[in-house]
Amino acid sequence: MIEQRFRSGVRYLWNKPNDTFGPLNGAIVPNVGVATNLSYDGLDGHPAVIDPLLLLGNPANVLGFAVGMVNVPYTWLDYAPRRTARVAIGVNDILSGYMSGCLIIRGTYGGAMSAFHVGTIDGDDAASRESNRTVKQQFAQNLPADATGFNPLAAWPAPDITAVQTNLGGPANSVSRIFALMTTVGTFYSILMLNVKDNTQQWQNPAGRRYWCVGGIRQMAPMNRIMLMARLVG
Repeated sequence: MIEQRFRSGVRYLWNKPNDTFGPLNGAIVPNVGVATNLSYDGLDGHPAVIDPLLLLGNPANVLGFAVGMVNVPYTWLDYAPRRTARVAIGVNDILSGYMSGCLIIRGTYGGAMSAFHVGTIDGDDAASRESNRTVKQQFAQNLPADATGFNPLAAWPAPDITAVQTNLGGPANSVSRIFALMTTVGTFYSILMLNVKDNTQQWQNPAGRRYWCVGGIRQMAPMNRIMLMARLVG
């Protein structure tokens, strides 16, 4: 359960795995992305953004980091535009992103409990609407009988994101992104992360790893199969 490691104000060094591209046919495709090192980098220098619990004692103890532990263990779930990426759920919790309105779904597929990222795309033009309709309808035809899911974007209204960015010095110093977290037992969270600049106005360290600050984490109530189907075919 890695949700405890995403308290607001925690800093990480991380390069998100790349999106995966292929035929734009709405198919369910196996995951190909591999988790990259998500390395604890201490607390952010802006006190207003830091979870008060982290200021009361040793942050590593609050976050659940064992002695010598640096990287957060997780399984990555691809964003495959205009397709649905699927990964079997194993021993690690699952991260996926960026999230801008896609559904994240959990259910049994091919005999294995699996996680899915329904790869809709941004855009309100006719081609984008048709593409999104295709990927959603294709997945609706294969929606697991035990499906649950959520829309991570819905957890973060724009004013909430703006407030966090203000605490980090404004949008010139931070770029907001939303990630999905699905635990192995099927609990859903939406995480606000911000790529931030360091004191020398760099977005990444000399090794090319980006600086991230957790802006917050919110648990989300799962949608049931009926609700998901309405989102997919509506």
